[in-house]
Amino acid sequence: MGMQRSIRTLPLMFTAMGGLVGSGWLFGAYYGATIAGPAAILSWVIGGVLMMFIALTFAELAIAYPVSGGSARFIHMSHGPFIGFMFAWIAWVASIAVAPIETMALIQYASNYIPVLTHKVQGIHVLTLWGGLGAMLLMASIVWINTIKVGHLTKGNMYLVIVKVAVPVMTIIGLCAHSFHLSNLYQGQGFFSMGYQAVFKALPAAGIIFSFLGYSPAIQLAGESKNPQKSIFIAIMGSLIGAIFLYVIIQTVFIGSLSSQQLSNGWEHLSFSGDAGPFAGMALALGMGWLAKILYIDAAISPFGTAFIYSTSTARMTYAMGPYLSKSLMKLNKSHVPVRALLLNYVLGLLLLLPFPGWQKMVGFLVSAFVLAYAVGPIALLSLRRSKPDVARPFKVPYARTMSLAAFYICNLVIYWTGWDTVYKVMIAVFIGGILYFINRRNQKNIPWKQLLWLVCYLTGLSMISFLGSFSGRDVIPFGWDFMVIAVFSVIILYASQKISKFSMGSHH
Repeated sequence: MGMQRSIRTLPLMFTAMGGLVGSGWLFGAYYGATIAGPAAILSWVIGGVLMMFIALTFAELAIAYPVSGGSARFIHMSHGPFIGFMFAWIAWVASIAVAPIETMALIQYASNYIPVLTHKVQGIHVLTLWGGLGAMLLMASIVWINTIKVGHLTKGNMYLVIVKVAVPVMTIIGLCAHSFHLSNLYQGQGFFSMGYQAVFKALPAAGIIFSFLGYSPAIQLAGESKNPQKSIFIAIMGSLIGAIFLYVIIQTVFIGSLSSQQLSNGWEHLSFSGDAGPFAGMALALGMGWLAKILYIDAAISPFGTAFIYSTSTARMTYAMGPYLSKSLMKLNKSHVPVRALLLNYVLGLLLLLPFPGWQKMVGFLVSAFVLAYAVGPIALLSLRRSKPDVARPFKVPYARTMSLAAFYICNLVIYWTGWDTVYKVMIAVFIGGILYFINRRNQKNIPWKQLLWLVCYLTGLSMISFLGSFSGRDVIPFGWDFMVIAVFSVIILYASQKISKFSMGSHH
């Protein structure tokens, strides 16, 4: 019993847009301003454009190979089961964490009127025992709703996304009409008052890249798209362009609406009453109680919607990983939904709340893990173009080699910008995945040592550059030079990945 192709173009684009407009807009503008000041506006532009380069490689792959859980399968097709498992593993870990992080966003906003849900630990909002219980119940409700037929869910999601986009637009209009100071954009030491490096630091740390990762459900649901050749490209690129415009305007309005009192201690120490829910707190400070109420309602709807969409698409990833983990995960219910995969993701999502009990605590880890998993796009694209030239490609990335190198370079830069404090945790997660793979296949004689070599060189090199770099590293590689070091490294690794693919090795397992 296979999955049904029931999702049309517009619902698929709304699914991607629903993934893009979640807790990122509720918190990203505030954290962006504290890290980069007014230049956070530029961070959103850079973040969106960088993600479009990566998205283009996935658009071609998903259209040529429209399968469920695509990002877990493309690298398997090009480089075999070991490399396929390693990248699918880290993508899966990151995807599972989206539902808990969006649930935490919902609870953090709710703590403004139900204070027992969160408390501050070293200035960061984290869940209490009551908050954790609330997260558990909310995530359980998402699983239950997801057992319904996916065609019905995507139609219902369209209306949810309209509400999710309408509230930020209403907030923009309300704040602009009430209080907007253009002078805030060059207040203090000017637009780049926090320095050029802060513009890049904000990309992962403020949740900016996290906000642009949301188009991925359109890739995971490609196997259920009615017309994948047309739908997938429109869904991915249309949703990303719309999100860039929305987020840039939101950040600009947030900065312009701050009062001189709130900025008196500088951007780094920006704070105000109710900053557990930044936009609602700002609305209350400006005497706009009506807007605060709408924002509190949306702070429940928006993250819940994104958590729901990711829960749907991550179940498809788990389904695609069934051959690696357990084929029982591929069992579908009467509505063609992988229920066991949903339940496993729910349990693992709850466990992730323990080491990362707050929104900002989990964002850096998520970004680094997701973007490492997204590196499969350019790697698999070049390999499959060479090894399977006869496959129909209704959409082809122009200048594929240059674009793939650019996308791979961008992935490595973003991982580096998350900082050594985050990168080493992601590498531990990758290491655990590798151990699990070899335990599962300990009796096999064909261990892919050549495959292992380039992957080990990639992960070790990335870790070393991060450790020696200027983003929470030892600062041996100074800011500016690190761009060049990562560029050279990216060229070498991408070349090695193409020389040692499963096809160049003559293996077709």
